[in-house]
Amino acid sequence: MNMDVEQLETLLAVVDAGSFDDASIDLGITASAVSQRIKALENRLGAILLVRSRPVAATEQGTKVLRYARQMSLLSAEFSNEIASEKPVQIAIGVNADSLSTWFGPVFSELAKFEDLSCEIVRTDENRGLELLRTGRVSAVVTNSEENIQGCISEKLGAMRYRAAAKATVAQRHVPTGSADELIRTPMVVFDREDPLQHLMLERAAGAKARPAGQIHHVPDSVQFVAAIEAGMGWGMVPEPQLQKAKGLQVLNEQWFIDVPLFFQRWAVDSPILRRIGGILVTAARQHDLHLLA
Repeated sequence: MNMDVEQLETLLAVVDAGSFDDASIDLGITASAVSQRIKALENRLGAILLVRSRPVAATEQGTKVLRYARQMSLLSAEFSNEIASEKPVQIAIGVNADSLSTWFGPVFSELAKFEDLSCEIVRTDENRGLELLRTGRVSAVVTNSEENIQGCISEKLGAMRYRAAAKATVAQRHVPTGSADELIRTPMVVFDREDPLQHLMLERAAGAKARPAGQIHHVPDSVQFVAAIEAGMGWGMVPEPQLQKAKGLQVLNEQWFIDVPLFFQRWAVDSPILRRIGGILVTAARQHDLHLLA
């Protein structure tokens, strides 16, 4: 089925802006015109594509169309640039917070060399990145999932090692012998409620039924998460690159570590820019001073 490019671009604008009114500003047309284009696209496809909420959300059918629209927009923009060097190509990449705060610096240096690219980095949990790819919110993602999404290409970046660590005074007070029973009773710092690493470490150290018995603090920022541990709020699973730079942190037990695999997944479309970005990420991940497993 042939779909109107203008209508697809309007769908993208509405979802990205979050409302018909904001999309009208971005597109330079009236909100009524935006609504008419969306209704025309829905009538053409025979399905409701958007939930008229705030922010606007794509329906299941809308998600499928949205992903197609983003892929078409990317390929169209790249082709236009080859022919007439028009406006920059827009790419969104999902990246987990720990990668952003550790090994991603060289990636920015390489992205700065593009003269025809507008890049949006979408911070996401490494466990939820694939959903952004499925829905078409991003064109590529750094994720810990080996799942192969239909229509996508996956490449292993390696594995980031996390170690159980705490401020030296906390370690000496609560975990003097490095035993699992001591760890259970020690105050714990967690990134957010979706972060499984601390609980997984407890289960590995003390058994599948192990649960924390001490205070639990949530600090949803990679830098401040480590700062909270440095301040003595409790123990947490710290990425090795951050642990090496942290002040006064002590590894609680050399055996208490978790390797989180990282993969780069992208749409399997013939996009030179996506291929180039993939190469940049693979190189940065493998050359950086991380515990990355080939």
